[in-house]
Amino acid sequence: SAAADRGETRGVRFGGLKSSASTSSEERIESDSWFHRDFSIRGGFGQSVRNLFGGGRGSMIESLLGPTDHSFSDMVQEKGGLGLDYSSVDRGIIDTAVWHSRKLSLIQDRTVGRDSGVTDRRAHMLNQCQGGGYVYDHEAVKRLERERVRLEYALVVFTGLVMAVIGVAVSRTADNILEMKLDSALEWHETHGNWYRGFFQHVGTSVALAMIAFMPVAIAPVSGGSGIAEAKAVLNGIIVPLCTDLSTALCKAISVVCSVAAGLPAGLEGPMIFLGLAIGDNANRLVPRNKPKFDLLRTDRQRIDFAAVGCAAGVAAAFRSPISGILFAMEEGSSFWSTRLTWRCFLSACVTVITMYAIMTRMGRGHAFHVTSMAVFNGIDEERFSDLVKGNVEDHPNFDLWEYAMFVVMGSLGGIVGAFFCVINRKIAILRRRLSLTTTQKGIEVFCIAATTAILIWVLPSLSMFTKCSNLESRHLGESYFRQFNCPEGQYNELATLLLNPLGAKGITLLFTEGDADAFCLTTCLVAGCVEFFILIVAFGMSVSAGIFIPLLFAGACFGRALALFLNNSVFDDIYLDPRTYAIIGSASTLGGVARVLISLTSIVTHTVSLSFFMTPVMVACLFSQEVGNYVSGMPGIYDIILQLRGVPFLEEECPFGARHANIRARNIMSPGGVVSLMSQIKVKDLVGVLREHEHSDFPVTDVENGTLIGMISRIDCLALLTQKRIFYSNAEEPVQDGTREFIRTESMESYDSTDSVEDATLTYLELDQARPRHPNVPTGDNIGANLTAQDGQLYLHLTPYMQIAPITVHGHGSAERAYEVFRCLGLRSIVVVDNSSRPIGIIKRHQLALLEEVGHSEHKVARQKQKSFVYRKGSGFKNQFE
Repeated sequence: SAAADRGETRGVRFGGLKSSASTSSEERIESDSWFHRDFSIRGGFGQSVRNLFGGGRGSMIESLLGPTDHSFSDMVQEKGGLGLDYSSVDRGIIDTAVWHSRKLSLIQDRTVGRDSGVTDRRAHMLNQCQGGGYVYDHEAVKRLERERVRLEYALVVFTGLVMAVIGVAVSRTADNILEMKLDSALEWHETHGNWYRGFFQHVGTSVALAMIAFMPVAIAPVSGGSGIAEAKAVLNGIIVPLCTDLSTALCKAISVVCSVAAGLPAGLEGPMIFLGLAIGDNANRLVPRNKPKFDLLRTDRQRIDFAAVGCAAGVAAAFRSPISGILFAMEEGSSFWSTRLTWRCFLSACVTVITMYAIMTRMGRGHAFHVTSMAVFNGIDEERFSDLVKGNVEDHPNFDLWEYAMFVVMGSLGGIVGAFFCVINRKIAILRRRLSLTTTQKGIEVFCIAATTAILIWVLPSLSMFTKCSNLESRHLGESYFRQFNCPEGQYNELATLLLNPLGAKGITLLFTEGDADAFCLTTCLVAGCVEFFILIVAFGMSVSAGIFIPLLFAGACFGRALALFLNNSVFDDIYLDPRTYAIIGSASTLGGVARVLISLTSIVTHTVSLSFFMTPVMVACLFSQEVGNYVSGMPGIYDIILQLRGVPFLEEECPFGARHANIRARNIMSPGGVVSLMSQIKVKDLVGVLREHEHSDFPVTDVENGTLIGMISRIDCLALLTQKRIFYSNAEEPVQDGTREFIRTESMESYDSTDSVEDATLTYLELDQARPRHPNVPTGDNIGANLTAQDGQLYLHLTPYMQIAPITVHGHGSAERAYEVFRCLGLRSIVVVDNSSRPIGIIKRHQLALLEEVGHSEHKVARQKQKSFVYRKGSGFKNQFE
């Protein structure tokens, strides 16, 4: 506002046929006069209120007009925005002259391509098309749409097939290596009685596998972690460098296989979702680039939708549940959902699970793989079915109506545990960032955590205080599920059975299916749950690829079963709580408290236990764990915390509540530095200078005469145009109209015959797309225009055919909430702020909108500090002590 009062310019216009590169001072003052009117109206209104109601009330009402906007403008100017290192894609509909010319050409080609036996009406239509006229051919459009839809669904099926193969390969390889490692080490202890040989072999192989898991992440750091946070960012429209490259996906797969095999608290589900994201994101590479009828499948909008389809397939592959894949992609993944996308995710997830059934049937040893066993993590062989999986109703976990109150308590406790996990892990992540660990130091961290984990899960079952031996006779599952360890023949070590087994394939299955209270005692459940939980708090975030769903489900199952055993032994005399029921509810509560997912988690857990009547208990537990976790921690789930710590400008569905209640205008959140606009006719050297000096992703295009906004052109398209010298021209004379867009006839054309038509000087959309530079070959700095001569720099470019016609705009007086809503719902990359004369005065990007989260943040922190006040006794009175 101070700049407006001084009459300073808010932007620069480049190009045009005029000698000056920017507007005059009189034009700038006139352009900013609406700001003067705005603030004069505010001042006049406040003065009128003071005169009418008196000074006190007038000051109060004037303050309600909102001083917040000035402070927020200062913050935008100071910080520039959130996550400036990240760029974003544009999901907006393409609306350029060359794009519409492409559509007309496709219809004409399809009409001309009909067989010779056309009717008179068709012949008349053909003559009109060939004569330059345009007649809408509905049949041709339908045929083009059918061909596009066929290829689209073929890519969806392809994504599901590839994800199924990868899912089986990754899960089976990880579990097989882990079981081979454990069986080999336990053989030395159980068969040969050599505890030390088994110990060193177990620790040595675990550390070696962990270091192998670290190596791919050292090569491609973005492949570390779970991958769900990165998936959310990509589906929100954010470009995470190298995130969806196939090389990154390969590193992710190798790392997660080795981290699971190393015995770390790691799951496959997050990396599976990441792998699905990479497959879906790269699916449009299979679309032929030389066939314009498929151009729509290669747009950013379709690419993000294919990535969402891949995420759904990844969840389906991890949990063998197609519905869970769709729900997770809708709830946690995609930021732009539609009914059409639902059907595509449905098809992909269904193909994934059916293909996995087929592959695992072929992998069976002389018999078909039983479908019902897919309900349990990673499957159970036919000889080892439990009564639960077989469907024996008498042996199912059960509960009474009054126990819904217990499920509320369980959900609340899970929310508290999840809040504790998020707070501590966030502090550890901040500490890692402050230490700025080198690659070697990160490797040492992985080595220490892997060694500590391997030592603990081997030593703890050997200690007499934790050694609890039970008989194998009354157990439901087969003998291969239980570990004898240091117990006599015919008995098993309870703690070794839980810790020295794959968490998903056997650990969770044991806790969910063994209904006998003597299967695992209270101490065993608490120790096993605490070991996995606290190691996971420290390990999550180190430089390996690992998910947290399965470790948290295991820890939650241990805590839930321990709670049921405690209540049965110490509280209830006449009531028996089924330990399996509370293991199921505990797992859902703990995971819900950490990840804050609701609908998809309910589907995952219900599908896992194959008990549909458990849906409502799990729903209740997940609901309360989410709400209590949000309330206790005061922060979102773990994946949103990761995005915040990395400074990713993630935009939620709704505008932040602080910004909704503050009087912030669109002009207050404009990108600092002013707007850089291009004229529709621009000198080549001016365009090169703009691209070298400014790194904006989009540039408003203004009219040569009055500077009003007429379009928007992307940086990539400008770079592409600079490589096509045949569209350069020298002196502009009078414009020539061709019906829909304006072309410029020149005195001399440098690169084609002067007798050619004007349209020959305009690139088609296919030529423009092929000329666009691809990563990592996008020129920057002085490399921009390096192939141009000094003579080329004096020529002109006409941007009108390639610009986005009538881009989405907001008025400077419009609220920031409305700008956020438009930007987020349409998935834009940038939005232009205009004045009363439709002249651009600024641009809003997601980096400035993400700053709206900071509105009122300081006041919120002060309020939180006051809530932490406590009262203590000092002498004879009380004293309030504040942090």
